[in-house]
Amino acid sequence: MPLLTVISDTPGAGKTGVAASVARALAYTGQRVWLVRGEGDGNAAADARWFSSLEFAPGSASTPVAADVIPPPSGDEIVVGELDAPLERADAAVLVTRGLPDEARVSEVAPVAVVAVDVAASALTEAPEEVGGAPLIAIGEDRTLAGFSVSEAQATLRAETLVEGDGLDPTCDHLVIAPIGSDAGQPYLSRFESKAVVVRFDKTDQHLAALATEPACLILTGGRRPSEYLFDAAAARGVPVMLSRTDTENTVIALEGIFDRTRFHGERKLERMSELLGSTGLAERVAVALGG
Repeated sequence: MPLLTVISDTPGAGKTGVAASVARALAYTGQRVWLVRGEGDGNAAADARWFSSLEFAPGSASTPVAADVIPPPSGDEIVVGELDAPLERADAAVLVTRGLPDEARVSEVAPVAVVAVDVAASALTEAPEEVGGAPLIAIGEDRTLAGFSVSEAQATLRAETLVEGDGLDPTCDHLVIAPIGSDAGQPYLSRFESKAVVVRFDKTDQHLAALATEPACLILTGGRRPSEYLFDAAAARGVPVMLSRTDTENTVIALEGIFDRTRFHGERKLERMSELLGSTGLAERVAVALGG
């Protein structure tokens, strides 16, 4: 059973996205694939649950697995393991870094490729084709990959859920404050896709204008319940609505750092990472290294 490890020494570097994207690419060639999240930081449990929900990798473990029991002892699947440290018995490894990697570290790991995520535009133009003897795949700063989920915004704000929405947990590429007037609101908000709109609880005209632009969620501020019109309108469109206990300024301040803390989960991020890696030949390199 071939084993590919996707590793990084740094939490949040992007290994979850790379592991899922490579696994999907292999699965789409007809391979059976399992995704495994190794035990590690506090995000391991959430990553494992997400892996187990992916249709292209049925049977993936829903809980983190100790490194010494990877891969599971059955079947002919390719196992893609997300780990925090190298595993000597792996058939191949991909090293993931945030920003350009350290050459000495790459040489130590000897990966089949290095994926550098969130590389600044100034460094992207000067990135070498390989580092430490391994091909380098550099991915620039990307708004979709940095997008936050509705549940992450709710947890950050400790907000009350007023409308559940359609039951999904979409990601938001933009955090947008609604303008003062509803006439300007809809044209302005329509410029942003996959957005969370922040607006005061008593601005019913702006609530309705925002809903007309299909936001990922609506964040009300001021801590008081809005007009009943909003509940029916949001429920009909499947848009989640949450209520922040603070004013608009402090709500936005609380959310300012969310882009740096967000996790890689959800179909939109997976599609985007797969798109960015699709033309790099990473999946093909991995397949060759695994004997495919």
